[in-house]
Amino acid sequence: MRKLYIRGLVKTADIVRRDLSRPLSEERREELRRFVEESVRQVDGILTSHGQNLKCLPAPSRRAYQFLANLDLDATTSFAAPAPPKAHRAPSGSVRLVGVKSRWETLLRRLAQASSGCEREELHDSIGSASRNIENHTAKHGYEAGDLTAQSRTIRGWLAFFADRVNFDAYVAAIDRARPGFETALGRAQRFLPPALLEFRSIPGLYKLRGHRDGTRIILPTPMICFSERLFGTMGEAAFNGGSRQLVMEATSGDEYQSIQAELEVLSSVEDRAAGVHHDLRTSFDRVVGRYFGGNLSRPRLTWSPTFTGRKFGHYDPLRDTVMISSTLDHAGVPAFVVDFIVYHELLHKKLGADWRNGRQAVHTPEFRREEKRFKEYAAAEAALAAVAKSHK
Repeated sequence: MRKLYIRGLVKTADIVRRDLSRPLSEERREELRRFVEESVRQVDGILTSHGQNLKCLPAPSRRAYQFLANLDLDATTSFAAPAPPKAHRAPSGSVRLVGVKSRWETLLRRLAQASSGCEREELHDSIGSASRNIENHTAKHGYEAGDLTAQSRTIRGWLAFFADRVNFDAYVAAIDRARPGFETALGRAQRFLPPALLEFRSIPGLYKLRGHRDGTRIILPTPMICFSERLFGTMGEAAFNGGSRQLVMEATSGDEYQSIQAELEVLSSVEDRAAGVHHDLRTSFDRVVGRYFGGNLSRPRLTWSPTFTGRKFGHYDPLRDTVMISSTLDHAGVPAFVVDFIVYHELLHKKLGADWRNGRQAVHTPEFRREEKRFKEYAAAEAALAAVAKSHK
């Protein structure tokens, strides 16, 4: 069957879930109800006009539609602390700062190629100007961090961080340290060509590579600006020639890397999204840590995923010390112990870390599996998750 793609459907469901995790005034609840009903009508209209049904939607879109269509706003519960009602022109998390992304991308490209002190000085001035413009714009319109899209928040934080002269100097110094190692690795790579064009920005994972006629664009997580020349050389070999990532992964757990990440998150006003529509990950964390970790495990950032996954129900990101749980499990029909089991599984990754064997990472080790089976409702949780996965194919 030919797939039908409806842009924005998954994002719409995520915006609604974000709003429902917060206290709502009656006025806002009714506004949200109208928004949901209109979104469902629009999808129904698109399907009808194409002579299609829900089966033609990609799985994430289908699950997002089912969430919206089956949502009972009167049965939802807020886990957040009460807050004064706030007037919204649009659902939270939906305000995009127009033109900011393209300007930011231009700054990144120019920084990757700049070598003279004068050009870099001009770029620092441009970053400072862009940051001030964003702050003035958000203040003028009364926007809070939660009103902005995730991308706009991230860019806002990046610009604010590097508007600081010390941080900017660290950025350009990191480019100078990183380039030799990556150029050397590129010289032995078969699919990519020098020169190395380096960018430090928020990304999942350790790197992204983009080949161009004028060189290779290498995108690295922002906190890597603290890496040494040796670490960048190791990073280059891992990215282009299959080298070991062990030293790099270990460095991402260091104090310097984590402190940069924490400051960026504060400047971006990145919030925990632990409060769900039916389950609260903070409550789940407290139960799990009290029962299985003796209350001695520090809390990572806890967040529900922006999409409704059908196979992978959790993920632990050691780079950001973040546990992400699939929004598919934030459902009235999913027992709390099932959410607890996934939280427990991901916290085991935090506690045990990873074994390295011949330069490769091993996470689900025999020790991990033994620890995992300590969960009291292990068999029942596994069966419940299998049922959820089957129902979301």
